[in-house]
Amino acid sequence: MTLKKWVVLSIVVVVVIVAGAYWINHSKDVSANISNNELITAQKVNFPVLVSATGTLQASKSVSITPPQIRNQRRFKLIRMVDEGTVVSEGDFLMEFDTSDIARSLRDETANFQRVQEDRQMKRSDSDIALKDLKLSLEQAKTELQKLEVKMASQVDLVSGIEIEQTRIQRDAARENVELLEKKVEYQTESGQLALQISRSNERHYRNRIDMLMDAMESYSVRAPVAGVVIYKRDWNNEAKEIGSNVFGMDAVMEIPDLSTITARLAVDEIDSGKIKPGQDVKISVDAVQGKTFSGKVASVGTILKQATFDRPQKVCDVFVQLSDLDTQRLRPGMNLKSQIQVGQYSDVVVIPLSSIEERNGRSYVQVWQPSTKTFAWREIQLQTNDGITAVVESGLTANEKIRAKPKA
Repeated sequence: MTLKKWVVLSIVVVVVIVAGAYWINHSKDVSANISNNELITAQKVNFPVLVSATGTLQASKSVSITPPQIRNQRRFKLIRMVDEGTVVSEGDFLMEFDTSDIARSLRDETANFQRVQEDRQMKRSDSDIALKDLKLSLEQAKTELQKLEVKMASQVDLVSGIEIEQTRIQRDAARENVELLEKKVEYQTESGQLALQISRSNERHYRNRIDMLMDAMESYSVRAPVAGVVIYKRDWNNEAKEIGSNVFGMDAVMEIPDLSTITARLAVDEIDSGKIKPGQDVKISVDAVQGKTFSGKVASVGTILKQATFDRPQKVCDVFVQLSDLDTQRLRPGMNLKSQIQVGQYSDVVVIPLSSIEERNGRSYVQVWQPSTKTFAWREIQLQTNDGITAVVESGLTANEKIRAKPKA
């Protein structure tokens, strides 16, 4: 072999050795720079199909607390009430309404009652005096009639016919006067009794009014009909009544729920409402109970779509969930919640985090780890669905392949 060939061969060997050493060192550096946190393994799992919804807790059985039912009284002013969440026993104070109007009515009716009493006493006194005078006149008229009858009997054989006739006329007039006075006495007696009955009826009327107003005034202080926890009722704008609020007679101010009947009421978007069926599993997280997830099942699905709120035109459907692990110590009606309803499942599918996918022109790519070369290679994949966090891979990736957690250029 010539010297020139030896030189060329030596150079080639050196280049190969240097290149090999560089590749080995570079591979070690790449491998050393890839941590376990950067690699994730595609998993094959049963992937649930979930529908998310928000809602509130409610009690299917509760006692509504309204203003007292007072005739002709339609509006009440709230001046005092217990705090929401207060635990009460039967008969405990709940709320009180302003009694100013009813107190004025009570003063007026009391004055009317006193006036009717005084009027009755006056009329009775006048009637008694008039009746006494009439009876006295009647006795006098009867005495006069008796005298004339005696005179008439004694004149038969002693006086002329003219005198007898005059006596007869006087006697007849006296008899008519007696009859008239008897009728007057009877009329005065009856009219006095009637006036007394009317006065007594008026007294009973005002006495009943006074009793009713006193009972009503007492009912303006409302007490608990049952034991439980006080929950404020909220209107269409999710606002509760406050001190100073005007409350209409049929409006509930608060309620005392049966905590053992608490259920979840969800508002499911119209687009997802057709997927919900009774018996589906539900996971619920309550805003006021951090770190705890509650389980339940769909009990019923509303048949009517309605507007979510006055300022949110989106249509929603009511879904009612029966909780299987009810915590009556911490859960209260009115608490806000978030839920996930499992409406289906993909069996034995490959799943990866959405954060590991890079989208380019509507196509999905991941960086797959190549153990032989210690490098990442871009690969296109097809997705089936996702839940906002995890994606189901339809093709392009197999279970147990490792990919980069967050793609890099």
